[in-house]
Amino acid sequence: MPPKGTKAAALAKAMAGAKKGKKKWSKGGTRDEVKNDVMWTKATLDKLNNEVPKYKVITPQVVSDRLKISVSIAAAGLKKLAAEKVIKVVCTSSKWRIYSRVLSQAE
Repeated sequence: MPPKGTKAAALAKAMAGAKKGKKKWSKGGTRDEVKNDVMWTKATLDKLNNEVPKYKVITPQVVSDRLKISVSIAAAGLKKLAAEKVIKVVCTSSKWRIYSRVLSQAE
């Protein structure tokens, strides 16, 4: 019984099947690049003085996210508010600081 196809045809058929099953790697999740301010503006200073003391848990990361400023600027602003006794330090470390609002006597 003669062969149905030549060796070249069988090899081409095998190579075509190998290319089809190759894994395609995903690009992975992409994050949107944030454009946070690196300088204080009048609007962000007003928000820092008015809104931040009302937060229950205050960290530089939370302030940075809500006010759209860099974390280092947010940390400096929180130190200023803590020095003015508007907020108080709850816990501190070399890596992070956690602040809380100052409760009045009525609360």
